Amino acid sequence: MMIGLTSKGQENHLELLDTIPDKLGFAGSFAGKLGKGIVSAGGAQFQDGIPPWDSGVKIWTDKLFYLENEKSRWVEIGKLPYKVGYGASASFNGKFYIAGGSNQQEHFNKVLEISIDNQRIKFIELPNLPITLANCSFSQYGSYWYVVGGQENVDSKTALNRVFKLDFEDLESGWVELPPIPGNGRILSASAANELGLYVFSGASLNDGKRTYLKDGFMFNGSKWVGIESCPVAITAVSNPGVELQKNQFIFLSGDSGELIDSDLRENHPGFSRKVYTYTADKNSWEITCEIPSQIKTERGEIKEIIAPVTATAIHWNNSVIIPGGEAQPAVRTNQVLKFKK
Repeated sequence: MMIGLTSKGQENHLELLDTIPDKLGFAGSFAGKLGKGIVSAGGAQFQDGIPPWDSGVKIWTDKLFYLENEKSRWVEIGKLPYKVGYGASASFNGKFYIAGGSNQQEHFNKVLEISIDNQRIKFIELPNLPITLANCSFSQYGSYWYVVGGQENVDSKTALNRVFKLDFEDLESGWVELPPIPGNGRILSASAANELGLYVFSGASLNDGKRTYLKDGFMFNGSKWVGIESCPVAITAVSNPGVELQKNQFIFLSGDSGELIDSDLRENHPGFSRKVYTYTADKNSWEITCEIPSQIKTERGEIKEIIAPVTATAIHWNNSVIIPGGEAQPAVRTNQVLKFKK
């Protein structure tokens, strides 16, 4: 099922792939390429879909789901060694990697390499992150994997401004700490990377646990951080990383502007931004590429609701952005899998 989204003379396509085989879905899942397919692993949901304002309990999963190709169905092929979500993901040379993350008891500094052979999953422990962290952003360029900001512990009242890099071609050197992001630390920021450097936008700073939503942008050029064009609005908790579908153009879908942070809408929350943003690095500019529709009509004539998810991972696969699951509105998850292509 596909719909054409026209903007600025271009046609962009949004499609739904097979849903994650869980009736509620998960937010904060790790996701990436594994072998010939893609994987979605870990994350959290509210047990039986009961929200926290009705005494619902947030639970984490260790399930690992695999999609071999765009026409196939997701299958559960194993479990992570522990229940975890809200960490960093990467893919390199057919293998999948996760770092950090949290569950209800703790934050992690563990790093795992995950490989698949004849539907059998293998885990290898890699050098730990220097600190425990979750609610970070992350991005990758070639063999370089970046992990940005986050919170160090379950009860942390402030956010981190620390940045770490791992080179998959030099694992013996472990994680290298880069200079900190200017200003306050941040959780749930937007990150992207290319040959020019590492880009970090938005997110939220924490003051005694209270969020301040940010729009600012910075680029690390290999030696120092420089200020770059801010986002039009905050895109906190946007799917990470920004995907470079065209050279120097990073795609970010949805995000939380923070406009409703002090409201008490509960189940009446309208959901998150439907805008698709593009940051063009060589022009240092932002534009709204298109919007995610609320519904699409399938080839069978069925009407399907489309969720604009946050706290999800974006995968660059087959020249498309794939987003498995995520948060539809506060305490509500989705099992949908979005495919966006320019």
